[in-house]
Amino acid sequence: MIDRILLFLLALEYLLFGLWGHYDPVGMSNIVGFTFNEITSYSEFRAQYAFFTACGILSFVAIFKIEFRVITYFILALLNGSFIVGRSIGILLDGQPDQLLWTIFFVDLLVFLICSWRYKALKGS
Repeated sequence: MIDRILLFLLALEYLLFGLWGHYDPVGMSNIVGFTFNEITSYSEFRAQYAFFTACGILSFVAIFKIEFRVITYFILALLNGSFIVGRSIGILLDGQPDQLLWTIFFVDLLVFLICSWRYKALKGS
């Protein structure tokens, strides 16, 4: 039951943000403080948010298909773990982040810890 709830929340998060960023990159970029200065910027942003959409779809499928749960948690732990590393390097090199970046950092950390926990629990069973 815990996996269904977690996967539903992850699907909701990644589908909403993924679709929003994919179809309205300017609107989403305003939330996270990005600006676009050329067409490649739009492409890169949409590509990343298309991946978020795929993560949301995978999370949704894993609610019903148990055999997809381990790989889903692994992918999301890897994604969020990579974000934590990148954001940590950014904090070290760029200085003190603002409240928005701290919030994003802790959400990434929470998702990483939860997905790692569920991955290990399911992988061991």
